[in-house]
Amino acid sequence: MPPARAPGSWDLAGFHQELSALSERISELRGRRDGRPEDLLGALDLALVELEVAEEELRTCLEELHLHGEQIALRVEGADREWQMLNTTFRELPVPVFLLSPEGTIHRANDEAARLLSSTGERLTGKPLAAQVHVGYRRIFRSALGAALRGARPGPLPLLLTRADGTSAVHVQLARLETPPGARPLISAVVLSPDDTPGSTGSTGSVGSLHTAPRAIAAAGRAGARDKDGDAAAQRDEIAMGVRRLDVVCRMTRLLVGEPLRPGPGLLEQAVGLLATEFAARVIVFLVRAGTPHQVAAMPADAPPYARPRAGTGPGTKTGSRARREGSTATAQRVARAVIGSGAALLEPAPPAEAVGPRALGPVLGVPLGSGPETLGALVLLRSDGARGFTLPDLGLLEELGQHLAMALLAERDHRRRANAAQVLQASLLPAELPEIPYTQVAGLYRPPGEGPQVGGDFYDAFATLGGWGLVLGDVCGKGVEAASVTAAVRHGIRTLSVWEHHPEVVLEKVNQAMAVQHPTDRFVTAVVAHVRAEKDVARVRLASAGHLPAAVLRADGTVGLARGGGRPLGLCDSPEAEAEDLVLEGGDVLLMYSDGVTEARDHDRSFFDDARLLAALAGARGMSAEAVVRAVEQQVLEFTGGAPQDDLTLLALRVVPLEEARS
Repeated sequence: MPPARAPGSWDLAGFHQELSALSERISELRGRRDGRPEDLLGALDLALVELEVAEEELRTCLEELHLHGEQIALRVEGADREWQMLNTTFRELPVPVFLLSPEGTIHRANDEAARLLSSTGERLTGKPLAAQVHVGYRRIFRSALGAALRGARPGPLPLLLTRADGTSAVHVQLARLETPPGARPLISAVVLSPDDTPGSTGSTGSVGSLHTAPRAIAAAGRAGARDKDGDAAAQRDEIAMGVRRLDVVCRMTRLLVGEPLRPGPGLLEQAVGLLATEFAARVIVFLVRAGTPHQVAAMPADAPPYARPRAGTGPGTKTGSRARREGSTATAQRVARAVIGSGAALLEPAPPAEAVGPRALGPVLGVPLGSGPETLGALVLLRSDGARGFTLPDLGLLEELGQHLAMALLAERDHRRRANAAQVLQASLLPAELPEIPYTQVAGLYRPPGEGPQVGGDFYDAFATLGGWGLVLGDVCGKGVEAASVTAAVRHGIRTLSVWEHHPEVVLEKVNQAMAVQHPTDRFVTAVVAHVRAEKDVARVRLASAGHLPAAVLRADGTVGLARGGGRPLGLCDSPEAEAEDLVLEGGDVLLMYSDGVTEARDHDRSFFDDARLLAALAGARGMSAEAVVRAVEQQVLEFTGGAPQDDLTLLALRVVPLEEARS
C-alpha cells in the first residue's frame, strides 16, 4: 500500500501513475479468476488489497478537493467584494460620470449623472448621450468624441444638456479608457460645472445649481438663453458659422480639384494661403520624407501674424523677429512630430514655455494629413501670444480640410507615378535611336496629343533584316496599357520575323497568325512595312500594307505621290491580305510613312489636314534631309491645328542620299 499523503501535498501526476498501475493489477486479477479454482481465494485477497489502495487514494483526492474548493471560493468571494466596492464607488462619485461606447451610447451612468438628467442609470443605459445634448452642440460633441476615441484629450467641452424640466450648462471632459485586450474601448465623460474647469476665476458651483442658476446659463452663451430672442440670435450665429465653414470647405475643394496638384510652388501654397487668411494664423505644412517630417509650405513665410510688440523685441527689432521665427518653427516641428506619430489632432492653448524659450507664441493646432498608414504629414496652425484660441469647431473643420488636402496630395502622387510609368512604357515602344542605313538617311518622330506623358497606340521602328533593312510604322486601336501590350507584341514580332523573311507581306501574315494564337484581343493594328536594299544613289523597296494609310513618295524633282496601300488590319480576320508593291528610290527621293494623326488632324473649323495638304507639305520639303522632312511636316500639322493635335502624330522618313551630296 502506498504511503498516505498529507492534505495539500497531493500530486496529480502521481495520482495518474497510481491509477494506471491499479488498472494493470485489475487486469492481472481477471486473468487469475479464469485460471485454476484453487487460486480463486488468493485472487480475492489481492482484490481486497487493491480496493483498500483505491479507497485511500480517493479519500486523499476528496480532502484535496475540499481544501482547494475553499480557497477558490475565498478568491471568488474576494473578487466579488472588490467588484461591489468599485461599483459602489462609481455609483456614489460626487460628480456625474458617464461610460460611453465608441458610438457614444451610454454604457453606464452613475447616480449623479442620472440625477443631472432627471432619470435613472437603468433608463439611460443603451441610449446615445448625444440625444441629451442640445442640438446646437451635437456636432461639437461628436467631433470631440471622435478625437477622444483616437487617443486625443480635448479640453473641457462646453455643452448644454437637455432634460424634462430645463437645461444644464456644463463642461464635459472626455478621455479614452484602457480596456483589456479584445474588449471594446470605452470613453469616460466627466461632467464639470463651468467654475470647475481649469482657468476659472469664479467660485465653485455644484452641478445641481447649474439647472436653474441664471449665472451658469449665461456662462453657456447664446445656446443657454431661454427667451425667444436669445434662441433666435443663437440660431443666427449657428447658421452664420455653418455658412462660413461650408464656404471654406467649398473654396478649398474648388482649389484642389480645379486642376492637378503640382509639386513645389503653386497650388499647395494657395491652399495654405487660404487657411492662413481664414483662420488668422500662420499655417505650415509638413510632409513625411524618409520617415522625417519636412516643412514644404508656410504662409506667412516669416513669422506668426498679429504678434504683439514687446520691449526690445518688437517687429522692427531684428533679434525679436528672429526669436519669433525660430520659436514658431521649433513649435511647429514639435507639434508635427506629435501629430504624425499619434495620427491624432493636437490642440494647445499655448505651447510649453520650455519648448520655445521666451513666450512669443500662443494657441497651436495641428491635424494629420490622412490617417493610419496613409498619414502623409501634418498641418500646423500657430497664433501669436494673446490671440484668440482655437475652438473645437475649428478643430473639426481643420481635420476635414486636412483630409481633403491629403486626398489631393495622394492624387497628385498617383498622377506623378502614372506619368512616370507612362513615360517609361512609351519609351519602350519606340526605338532609342534609329540605325544608320548605308547610302540613306532615316528619321522618325512621335508626338503624343495634349500635354503630359501618355501611352499612345502609334509605333515605328527601323532594323536589320535578311539581306537588307526593315522599316515599320503602325497604329493600334485605342490607347493605354492594353494597347501598349499589343503594340509591343506587333512591333517585336515584325522585327523578329524579318530576320528570316525578306517579304514584308509574309511577315504581316505570320504576325497576324501569332496574334490570333498567342495574343487574342479585340484591338486591331494597321501597319506598313518596308524591306529596303540600298546601294549608291538607289534603294529598292518592297512595301506591304495591312490596312494602313498609303506611304507618300517625294521625288528629287519635287513631284509627290502616294503608294498603293490597302490590305486588312492585323487581328481582324484569319488573313490580313496585305497589299505589296515594289518601289525604286533614287538619289534625293524620300519615302514617308505616317499615322492617321497626320491626315485626320482638324483645324478650328473641323476640316481635315487630308492627303492633299500632306503632299503639299511634303513637296515644300524638297531637297531637305530626312530629319528636316519630318520636322517640316510636323510644323505644318501643328500650324493647321493651332498647336493642339487631337491624336498621336507619328512620322518615319527614308531618304536616299544623292551621289553629289555623298561626295561632299
